[in-house]
Amino acid sequence: MSPPAAPLVEELVPVPEPIETCARFADLPFVAFLDSATDPRQLGRHSFLAADPATVVRSKSALTQQLDPAGRWTRVHADPLAHIRALLAPHTAEPVAGLPPFQGGALGYVGYDWGATLERIPRTRYDDLATPDVMLGLYDWVIAWDHAAQRAWLMSTGIPEEGTARSRRAARRLTSVKERLAIRRLGGRPVSDRTATRVSVHRSTRLSAPSSPVPDIPGVRSNFTRAGYLEAVARVIEYVYAGDIFQANLS
Repeated sequence: MSPPAAPLVEELVPVPEPIETCARFADLPFVAFLDSATDPRQLGRHSFLAADPATVVRSKSALTQQLDPAGRWTRVHADPLAHIRALLAPHTAEPVAGLPPFQGGALGYVGYDWGATLERIPRTRYDDLATPDVMLGLYDWVIAWDHAAQRAWLMSTGIPEEGTARSRRAARRLTSVKERLAIRRLGGRPVSDRTATRVSVHRSTRLSAPSSPVPDIPGVRSNFTRAGYLEAVARVIEYVYAGDIFQANLS
């Protein structure tokens, strides 16, 4: 099998403004925007925007799922990171020299709560956020900014296709993104060439956290009553005296 072709690359002139550009793609599924706001001479040199990935892998506790072309989540019997690596492996290619480092591929997040699958620690009693622990998309195009050089590029890889089909997809997707960039006003934007699937999360079977009104502050609620909070503080103090812990956060 021949190695994957290099992505199609087109420099964007004039350089588009990142936030405004992100807004032009807000209706697409799984928008990912890595915005560098610090000094471009240090850590803030590059920003990246991608959307409408070829597929998505998500994980919650021991359940890993992948989004299929019909917009359905199917179970995967694999670690989410190992699975996204396996999906990416056939498309791995040497990056184009002289361009920002992310040129398409896996992008997303690994949440703090994923640590509960790596260590023998209990899950929280209430799943207040009800979001995946891991969410990673396989993105075939990306807009990349080099803030130090004041330049930007659109790159399209054609993932997940191979051979001539990959070249055709790369060209089609590049054209689709350029069309959005060419529209002067938001509204009337071209639709994605695949079914739009909004971010959906696993609905936890755990009970919702308790909610109590806060006296004298209308519209504000807390997962503690005043009496319950004072009781929890007293228990923490007992644990400290007993040597079981040295601190706790009850916020």
